[in-house]
Amino acid sequence: MNRRQVLKWGSLALTAAWSGEVLSPLKVRASAKVNPRGTARNCILIEMGGAISQADCWDFKETRYTPKDLDVQKLTSDIYLSKTLFPRAPEYIDRVAFVRSMRANEMIHFIGQYHTQTGRALNVAIAREIPALGSVIAYELESRRRESDTFPTYISTYLTRSANGGIGCGFLPTRTTGLDLDPTTVLDSFGESSATLNATLERRWSLLQEFENVVAAGRSRMGKQAVDYRTFYADARRIESDHRWPGVFRVTNEEKERYGNDEYGLGLVLARNLLKADGGTRFIHVYDGNRWDQHSFIFDRTKRVNHYVNCERFDKGFANLIKDLSSLPGSVQGKTLLDETLIIATSEFGRTPAMNAVAGRDHYRESYTSLFAGGGVKGGRAIGATNGDASKVVETGWNHREQPFMDNTTATIYSALGIDWGKRVDSTPSGRGYEYVQTAPVGGGEFISNDELGPLFE
Repeated sequence: MNRRQVLKWGSLALTAAWSGEVLSPLKVRASAKVNPRGTARNCILIEMGGAISQADCWDFKETRYTPKDLDVQKLTSDIYLSKTLFPRAPEYIDRVAFVRSMRANEMIHFIGQYHTQTGRALNVAIAREIPALGSVIAYELESRRRESDTFPTYISTYLTRSANGGIGCGFLPTRTTGLDLDPTTVLDSFGESSATLNATLERRWSLLQEFENVVAAGRSRMGKQAVDYRTFYADARRIESDHRWPGVFRVTNEEKERYGNDEYGLGLVLARNLLKADGGTRFIHVYDGNRWDQHSFIFDRTKRVNHYVNCERFDKGFANLIKDLSSLPGSVQGKTLLDETLIIATSEFGRTPAMNAVAGRDHYRESYTSLFAGGGVKGGRAIGATNGDASKVVETGWNHREQPFMDNTTATIYSALGIDWGKRVDSTPSGRGYEYVQTAPVGGGEFISNDELGPLFE
């Protein structure tokens, strides 16, 4: 993908934005019932598309389906992990916490991944106006941006390849739209020398300005849309003119080997580089493809994709991300980038405790596990508990009888970033109130709490 194609994707994101975007200032009501923690400056959300098997991995249960070669080890008083699947886990286990009581609203990838991107269940009646949670973060953190911040607040990697593509900004201002980068191609697009990059950019920018002068009269009839496109290209020029931008895409062969030379490993390297550059990016959504959708032969080493391969990929990339962020200085003296960055790794749902007829596991909503690290999270712990085969949650692990949903992970992200997650927007195009975190019933009539996952920080 060259730079022109990257700009094309950005243009598509603009055209996908809600056509009835609110033009007047948003009517946002704050909440007096929540107290954001503000323990993190940044957030990396790793989406493990397809769903990791909780009973084999982060909520290990030995059953008749357990392979004999997993070499399970006790890492803390309540955390057992396979040394075969996660050989580097001892390096980071004291920095991570597992929430084992998660519950999913969906069991279909498309709507489950929509929930992961937006932090709410899909409602087709108003889907066009719902923003990605990254856009909400960009809107909320706009007042904190510095003059030197040229990078978008919200950047994602590989999301255009997900089941539902990248969700736009909805009713929020177009400037909050995320920029999606394909890590398998973008390193060659932006990683050239600054001198060559700037010379090419200046020449193309001059040509674009001449073209704008010719079509200005016709464009004026487009109103706001014309302004959006001019803003988009002006922002793109500011980004590419920033000397820090090419450096984000300079990745050595050694780093590719350490992290993994695929969409996941390179996505993590880009996330690290974006935070290290400190150019204004605060929320990064890393999509890991749909590799975890193991309906058959989940532990068959003869297959190209299996849980041995998937877990090794995750373990290697994640261990190096933790290692690098913990060695890089943060914005506050004495803190590291890991101290200032909340990291979440999650699936859209779980997988069945029992194997099916073709030695795989199917979609499961009753329980799954999410991983949290950095940004104030107290590690080396498991929150919540399941029964003997991870089929049922027996302890939610927080101050509510109901199991937490992705909505509560969203509240946790907002809280860590210092955002009031109880806010509500009344001036939406449809006239329906938009709550930052839903409190209405989800599918099936289940009511959910809009609370954060507080025990992670306590």
